[in-house]
Amino acid sequence: MSDGTLDRFGAPRAIGDPMEGESEMLRDARVATIVLNYRHPDDTVACLAALQRSTCLDQRFVVVDNDAEGPAHDELRAAVAAVTAPATDVTVLATGGNLGYAGGNNVGIRHALQRRPEFLLIVNPDLHVEPTTIERLLAAARDVPDAAAIGPRIVHGDTGSDGTGAASSAGPRRIWFDGGVFDRGRAGATTHVNMGRPENEVPPGPPRDVDYVTGACLLLRADAVRAVGLLPEDYFLYFEETDYNQQLAAAGWRLVVDSRARAVHHKRSSGDLPTPAYTYYMRRNKQLFARRMGVDEAAAVEEFRKVWVDPWRRNVAARAPHWSATFDALVARAEADAAAGVTGPVDLSAYPAPDAEPQTEPQIEPQTQLQGEHA
Repeated sequence: MSDGTLDRFGAPRAIGDPMEGESEMLRDARVATIVLNYRHPDDTVACLAALQRSTCLDQRFVVVDNDAEGPAHDELRAAVAAVTAPATDVTVLATGGNLGYAGGNNVGIRHALQRRPEFLLIVNPDLHVEPTTIERLLAAARDVPDAAAIGPRIVHGDTGSDGTGAASSAGPRRIWFDGGVFDRGRAGATTHVNMGRPENEVPPGPPRDVDYVTGACLLLRADAVRAVGLLPEDYFLYFEETDYNQQLAAAGWRLVVDSRARAVHHKRSSGDLPTPAYTYYMRRNKQLFARRMGVDEAAAVEEFRKVWVDPWRRNVAARAPHWSATFDALVARAEADAAAGVTGPVDLSAYPAPDAEPQTEPQIEPQTQLQGEHA
């Protein structure tokens, strides 16, 4: 597949082919690790610190700043330089603006593939790998040579955690991701295996096939990326890597999770209340995803209403009743845009973010974890 550029003979250049003047000598690291930053350099620095403690030394890092160059980008560069060892191979790139999850990561993927790595590792900045995580993922890739996407078990991080993933005084960590299920029998519902269960109740095991691997920590075989292409950018946020997993599977590749590999997700994007972007893009993109997967679109919308929209609506009513009208307006906008086939980023500046009012009622959580919550 072409990346849209031409070689010196005017022919389309395949994704990952060396640019003019490059040679096979640049193939110097087995793993290219990509971390996408968006206005939270503290998360990115902590993520890089954890990655550098990895027992896998055969990796280079590409930090993609999903924003324009300027003082904040310069501060990110300085922070990355301060946390990385002198011999560390790290590149910091600016995208020029917020390109979304897929667009930003694709900038890093294109850059990384020029050095001809064997694997690409996409890691969210609010996720911390353990020292053995990457080596275990690579071992799974060796054991399952036709796997294009390999992921670890991901557990919730506690507020104020040191990022080690150790159990807190409140008890064992709870699982956030142990593999993804894409259930066509439930109108294409997407859920996380073992989500919310204490991890000591679910012993880790060897690689097993899943329907998708979350984009929060995703090891991709570079040959598969060269064959299938880059992440789909028209979702902008949420469901793009779920779609990409299905593309890989349709091309004959397997998707696996090795729960012996472990990472801790601190999920800056989660919270008591949904942001406008989270509300809009999850609702719009769920319908777009269902349409592309060929499932019953009306049934998918109804299922999503029951497991996601209605629980969040109750949560907003309990935590920030003054924001209920805005939540409903965002859902209505997302529904209309999905019906019209609107893709890519939209201007949501007219919808203010919610502020929780003090209350004593218990928080109401959505009942089902849905794929796409990677950012």
